[in-house]
Amino acid sequence: MPKYTNTLPKLTYNGVTISDITHRIDMLKSVRKYEALYYTVRISEDMTPELLAEKTYGNQDYWWIICTINKVIDPFYDWVKRETEVYAYTEMLYADKYDIHHWEDTEYNQYETDSPENDRVAVTNLDWELYKNDKKRNVLLLKSQHIPKIVEEFNGWMRDIKIQVQE
Repeated sequence: MPKYTNTLPKLTYNGVTISDITHRIDMLKSVRKYEALYYTVRISEDMTPELLAEKTYGNQDYWWIICTINKVIDPFYDWVKRETEVYAYTEMLYADKYDIHHWEDTEYNQYETDSPENDRVAVTNLDWELYKNDKKRNVLLLKSQHIPKIVEEFNGWMRDIKIQVQE
């Protein structure tokens, strides 16, 4: 199979020809409802989609399958970050990373303020970003035996897209 980015239609951006990643596929939406096709793994903070694809499927070019299943459009923001990157991102995003982002009760319901009883816990901006990043470590994977069918469907889908784009 050709590399994923080589199968995408091309466009010119700032005078440079690049792969048009806006043609991200949503073909896996219909199979997401079949839980038996998937399983969840917890990855380390230094695991990239390419490394995970190599480890899981024996081919790093299947990174796009992992990204599609997990709705990762921008790997810089949608994929798990290293803790140092979360700190830097939080400092860029908020005026003060230690300001209160929200309050939570014992059932983790979120509130904009503490209660009159002072029974809610303050969650800082940094705590919130670390929590969101930690959730991204649980990655959904397609069972290996289904990869050939997905690749075949993707190639057919891309042939149809290229024909439409060229017309």
